[in-house]
Amino acid sequence: MACSDEAAAVEFMERQRWQGEAKCPHCLSARVYQMKDRKTGERNKRWLWRCTICSRQFTVRVGTVLEDSAIPFRHWCYAFWKACSSKKGVSALQIKRETGLSYKSALFLMHRIRFALADDPVHASPP
Repeated sequence: MACSDEAAAVEFMERQRWQGEAKCPHCLSARVYQMKDRKTGERNKRWLWRCTICSRQFTVRVGTVLEDSAIPFRHWCYAFWKACSSKKGVSALQIKRETGLSYKSALFLMHRIRFALADDPVHASPP
């Protein structure tokens, strides 16, 4: 499942957004690479990428409703799934109970998700 742990959730979001070819959200270059720990060779704990053209760092969050949020990816994935699969929608209180987030964080998350799922997000009021 995409929201089983943080690494799986990040990789799921990257596949959904970039379809296998990451691009820099700043200059739109495809010449990017994952930043990895020199000692272990594992991905950076903040899931950073770096562009070789503009030399800026970024994550899959940049330029999306997830930007400027400290809420873990696994909670975002779960809330998106719940919002899309529920016939009558999902409340922030339900997300709070099921994820362990505070009500304030769950409400923020659901406002952003509803904005992203709107038919015309350009004319909808921003979160």
